[in-house]
Amino acid sequence: MASRHSSLDMSEIADVTDMVAGFQEHNSCRLVIVVTMEGTPKHRTLVLGMEAWDPAENSQGPRLLASVNVKCSTLNLKKWNSALIHAMYALDFQLALKELGHAEPKKQ
Repeated sequence: MASRHSSLDMSEIADVTDMVAGFQEHNSCRLVIVVTMEGTPKHRTLVLGMEAWDPAENSQGPRLLASVNVKCSTLNLKKWNSALIHAMYALDFQLALKELGHAEPKKQ
């Protein structure tokens, strides 16, 4: 998930564009990123949500492959590059678990 640019400070839209494109290509999905705020006025945190969607059209509509929410203050993430990279790795891990058949506990 490294950028082709020399820095990963994510100050350039091109850096984020390349990371999202690489993630989508590698995982054959469409990535949706949502930023929300949580907490009280004294203890607010940004929550970075990422969803991987199956890009294939089917009769039931789009299919969610995996999703994660990253609370920036809980993980002490203070920079966009840290939050984006952490969320992408977490989402990639969820996709890998699902691919390997470990996403849900097996029912007996």
